[in-house]
Amino acid sequence: MKKSLLPLIIFIFLACFLWKPTCSPAAEPGGAEETESSNLLDELKEGFEYNIKFLTSGTYQDVADSSQNPNNDFFRMPRYLTELELRSDARLNFRRLELSVKPRLNVEWKAWEDGPRKGDDEFEDNLFINEWMARIRIAEGLFVSYGRENLQWGPSYLFSPSNPFFVDNGRSNPKREVPGMDFARLVWLPGTSWTVSLIANLDEGRQEFRYYELDKTYAVKLDYAGQEEYAGLILSHQESDRTKLGAYGGWTATDALLLYGEGIVSMGSNAFYPKNAGNPFGASMEAADDDDSSIKGIILAGGSYTLEMGPTLTVEYVYNGLGYSDAQADAYYRLRRETADAYALTGSIHDLSRLTLSRTADPKLRFLRRNYVMFQYNHTDIRDVLNLTFRWTQNMDDGSGQFTSIVECFVGDHTQLFLVGSVNSGGRDTEFRTPLGCQCMIGLEYTF
Repeated sequence: MKKSLLPLIIFIFLACFLWKPTCSPAAEPGGAEETESSNLLDELKEGFEYNIKFLTSGTYQDVADSSQNPNNDFFRMPRYLTELELRSDARLNFRRLELSVKPRLNVEWKAWEDGPRKGDDEFEDNLFINEWMARIRIAEGLFVSYGRENLQWGPSYLFSPSNPFFVDNGRSNPKREVPGMDFARLVWLPGTSWTVSLIANLDEGRQEFRYYELDKTYAVKLDYAGQEEYAGLILSHQESDRTKLGAYGGWTATDALLLYGEGIVSMGSNAFYPKNAGNPFGASMEAADDDDSSIKGIILAGGSYTLEMGPTLTVEYVYNGLGYSDAQADAYYRLRRETADAYALTGSIHDLSRLTLSRTADPKLRFLRRNYVMFQYNHTDIRDVLNLTFRWTQNMDDGSGQFTSIVECFVGDHTQLFLVGSVNSGGRDTEFRTPLGCQCMIGLEYTF
């Protein structure tokens, strides 16, 4: 029995146990016991809800020729993917108890046309729980919960720098679910405008930490929500790293204009930077600012304006104070090229090359450089059947960019056709040309 299915089994057991009427054998029709059992059953039915979706999609990926992935030997990315997914969500609210579970059945076929696996294909199926939660109201306005969740907040589209738990906010491809992680939470609502949360990230759950182990993180989060403004403050600490302070907020300036921002600061950083070293490559990736006491941070500022005809125009600017300077970027790409040339060799030089490429692939930076700007056009409910999102993200330091399109078309009350695509531009050694040149995902979603 798979460990990941345990929450689903617990949910079904509790739901069945609570759903069963508890009539006494001696109870007469119309008696007090029968009335109480009927009321309990009605309460359970009212508190239970579920949703089932079926998705099928095909994806094409153009693997970029870059020093990070020489001959597609490091990432080994497939050219074609076909997926069938069954997503079911169930929730039960019963008095002080709330239970939820999101089991998933995924069937996937992959085919390779590049690298050492060229000509191979692979078929696999997985049954797993992407999210689940059990929450109890222990007092008025006080809740305690444990489960696997995708905790997201903040108004930003590009990414959420104030979130110490998740790198991906799920907005680049809404058809791909962000894998949940395991959290324990204590939430207190002292008033209608304020929320205080204690959060502990205790297990990686469905997240895959490909090159590093999970660093357990603990946070205190304070939220405020007014009529025209909102804000949040997050103080977090990683067990083996450092304390960080994040914040986000938004203000409805007019009916059409929304201004917002996010950011995070810390003393030093655990990110990897290229440093001279006495190895065959002449350099290595090191946590050079690990003991630095200076303040480093990321700031995102954005705004959205909705036109009378319906479209919303959004612009975001990011200053990534942790990112590479021009000199550091040159050293980084030079190290990647030296490492890629040695990757096909055998022995200890290959092992060193693999270790170095793992650190250049994920130097613990959400973005590699320092200055970015994003422009977005979003128009929903066009003739009640069409949603359009077009987004351009520009790396202002190395000149590379990414165009993203999200198209959703509704066919009837239950069926949606969708297309999610991205095209990356830039030179061979630029951020957005690693690791894909383009990607296109076409599919159908049916809601029962």
